[in-house]
Amino acid sequence: MGQSLCVNILRVVYVISARLFDNPKAVYSQREEVLKLAEALGLSELREFFQEADEGSIEAHRVEMFELAPRCPPYGGYYALGEDSRERGLYMHQILTYYKALGFTMDVRKELPDYLPVMLEFLAATSEAEGTTAQVRRDFYRRFIKPWYPKFKKCVEESKSPYRHIVNLLQRLFNEEFEAGE
Repeated sequence: MGQSLCVNILRVVYVISARLFDNPKAVYSQREEVLKLAEALGLSELREFFQEADEGSIEAHRVEMFELAPRCPPYGGYYALGEDSRERGLYMHQILTYYKALGFTMDVRKELPDYLPVMLEFLAATSEAEGTTAQVRRDFYRRFIKPWYPKFKKCVEESKSPYRHIVNLLQRLFNEEFEAGE
């Protein structure tokens, strides 16, 4: 597989994962294409997610898991700093600094910078980074995802949610992209 093809696949998988956490109905409308991609790439986690997650109830399950008094809040600051942290504003500012440095824009009126789908969108948008930019991206992962992601992953896995397949897929991507060769 060529480098640009790998980067494009990585970008697509990050976006699919972000959408599953944020708007699963959009992914269900493309389910057959996603399943073909998953099969071709050996991404069994996507297939397993779709086998367990009922299209009719996935939105209600997503809300229960990740919004409105969520079981597993998908916000880095919640795990990294605690629920009532005074450092949260600085944490958000630091994340936004990385986003701006690599040309990624988001609307902070719609979502917080530490929201997992936004972070995945950032990783997707910057997946072609090389040299110093790639190092900034790797540093972003190490500072703002790696410290809290295991706690979030454990919460989702313990809930027995179909989303456990997606958090495992993301862990595999993170390991391959950021941890390999260290």
